[in-house]
Amino acid sequence: MPPAPDDLPRSPSGRVPQWVVDDAAGVHVDPLGWRAAPSPPPQRPRRRWRALGPVILIGMAVLGGAWWANGSLGLPEGLGSLLGQTPGVEQQAPVEPSPDAIAFADEAYLSDEGRRLFYDTRPEFLGAAGFAGRCVDQGVPRVRADGAVGCYSGAANTIVMYVPADPRLRGFAVETAAHETLHAAWARLAEAERADLTGLLEAEMARMPADATIHEQVAASVGERPENRATELFAYIGTQVWRDGGLDPTLEAVYGRFITDRAALVAVHTGWQSMLDGMAADIQAASQALAEQEAAAAQDRAQHTADAEGVEAYRQQYEAKRAEVAGMPAEQRERLRLSWVWWDGTDLPMAAADTTLAKAAALLARDDAELPARDAAIRAAEDAAAAERVRVQALVDDLNALQRQLDPASLAG
Repeated sequence: MPPAPDDLPRSPSGRVPQWVVDDAAGVHVDPLGWRAAPSPPPQRPRRRWRALGPVILIGMAVLGGAWWANGSLGLPEGLGSLLGQTPGVEQQAPVEPSPDAIAFADEAYLSDEGRRLFYDTRPEFLGAAGFAGRCVDQGVPRVRADGAVGCYSGAANTIVMYVPADPRLRGFAVETAAHETLHAAWARLAEAERADLTGLLEAEMARMPADATIHEQVAASVGERPENRATELFAYIGTQVWRDGGLDPTLEAVYGRFITDRAALVAVHTGWQSMLDGMAADIQAASQALAEQEAAAAQDRAQHTADAEGVEAYRQQYEAKRAEVAGMPAEQRERLRLSWVWWDGTDLPMAAADTTLAKAAALLARDDAELPARDAAIRAAEDAAAAERVRVQALVDDLNALQRQLDPASLAG
């Protein structure tokens, strides 16, 4: 697969959308609908963790793509499954949905009409290896579609979507299924209805905070094709935006034709993101606690080392003074008085030499008993910190593995 030329415009993630490559090559292809792995939510950036320090996550760009907008909902009854057909495409024979398709339709809260759209596309559910290159038009070189996690082709009336291997990211794939179905739904709305809904969608976007990630997602998906903005708004808002009581009633009525419980669907979106955010928060808290635990153990170890050195120095002084006193004549020794301040600040007031030396010996015996006990306690704290570091690193590795699974291109190699 030839790489994209370096002078082509790129998405905010640095990736080159397929439509840019096609335009630069002068190749006309049937428009493809893309859904890309969502960018991290603002103010809580997703991070890859490594050695207890965060690094920036694999970027997940939203690639641009065009969508067919031919309507067919106004067709007379009795024309079979034309609801799932785009004009100009040979009618496919109805097929029974696969168990996977039924399961995804259930989990995406698709209505009967939404299910017909979804099932008629004969959706494919692929792992990273099988998904590689599938969301690139068959008629041009398969330029790598970094970041894409699903696509709807209006020309072929097909949905291809990536399903992460880890079941904890099931919601991520469910969101993809709903997102692509909403693109298929938009393509079949009447032109006048799409025009009316576009204004409502723009109004809803205007109500979103300026730093909301959805602005970046839509802009990246649209790229340099503003005609795609409405369908991207319809899919992103439909799967990611909810307010108490719903959005504009007219807009919710249209969504209601394809989704039975949109609040629950948006909860799927927030659910898997909250899971990753929660894991990151747990790692952050555990890392901070571990840093404090290790710092305390290191401080205790340094103090123990200094104290042990102090005891040894005073032992030598004691032994030297004891030998000196022992070598004195008895009369001189009896008149000798000594005072001492022990290494730990214990005051040995002026007293007979034998009395002061006896107290010093007792302090040495105390130190010889306490230092090994302190060493054992510090070793236990050091071992506990080491075990906690292993545990936290396992959390880091787990989160990194989940984050990598959000980008099938990075797994397919």
